[in-house]
Amino acid sequence: MVFLLGGCYDYKEINDLGIISAIGIDYKDDEYLVTLEILNDKQDKDSASVTTYIKNGVGKTLTEAIEDASDKITKGTNFSHVKLMVLSKSLMEERFENIIDLFLRNTYFRENFYVVGSVKNSPEEILSNTSEAESVASDAIIMMLDNMNYSSNSDVLKEFDKVVKDTLSFGVDTCFSNVSIDDKNFYVDGLIVFDGYKYKSLFSNEDAKLYNILTNDFDRPTYSISYDGKSFTVAMSSGKMDVGIKKGKIKVSGNLMGRIVDNDPDFNIRNNDVLEKIDGDFNKLMNDYIYKFIKKMQDNNSDLLGLSLGYYKSNKLADDDYWKYLDIDVDVKFSINKKGLIYEK
Repeated sequence: MVFLLGGCYDYKEINDLGIISAIGIDYKDDEYLVTLEILNDKQDKDSASVTTYIKNGVGKTLTEAIEDASDKITKGTNFSHVKLMVLSKSLMEERFENIIDLFLRNTYFRENFYVVGSVKNSPEEILSNTSEAESVASDAIIMMLDNMNYSSNSDVLKEFDKVVKDTLSFGVDTCFSNVSIDDKNFYVDGLIVFDGYKYKSLFSNEDAKLYNILTNDFDRPTYSISYDGKSFTVAMSSGKMDVGIKKGKIKVSGNLMGRIVDNDPDFNIRNNDVLEKIDGDFNKLMNDYIYKFIKKMQDNNSDLLGLSLGYYKSNKLADDDYWKYLDIDVDVKFSINKKGLIYEK
């Protein structure tokens, strides 16, 4: 079986290839299980929707499993259009290093496909989960994650080359979103975090929001405080965070500005004293959340923020355990965006 690179094919040649759009990889009983999502060229001519079908393969090595699945496709295989990789929990626990190694050495895969994990569902279940409305599972997953950037901001959508860079770099551990199925619907079910090449834990969606804030890659994540059972909600519209090891402590500083989304308590937001109290409440909330997130990183030995890398660059000391035992000092200033508000002094 020969893997074919994408290149300059005429229309007839493209039709003679099985276009692989996603790959799922599992590991059970000392064998790799590979699921290929293939674009279907035998769809109804009157239908504008694209559909897919899947083929599965098994092997003692990852290459054998990919070849076994590919051999079940009646056409030649083209892997240059892969846009998503789905990894099982057991694969991430036991054979993640082999994924990095194989996909770096082989040229038939591009490195700019996205990576997600699935702790609850198998990759085969994920890529088989299609419907009339969502006929291509990989497209549905990527669109869902992409849309979350503009809503809850609780996803971490990384391309393979970024995952590889994180994994191979000293002093930083990788992470990416976990995808599950509930009643035939995809949903993001936490943040998969690693300790080196090993799956370590499943953090929450709220942790994913904090990770995005601390890496300065956020877009209006929302936070709420309940006042007598009524929620006051703000969206973090802008800000800049600085995280590093300074004077023997993990120091987090920065500024966050929030835009009012919901004012269910019906506060007089034109009153400066009221705004100052709300600022103080959210200031405490965010500092507490950030402290707990970094402590959770320490407890799981997952240096998602590259603290050891930053310390090495500043001090030329390569110690990837040093950060785990340091005290955490968080000093983040929050303020409500008063632009457009006419408030009383």
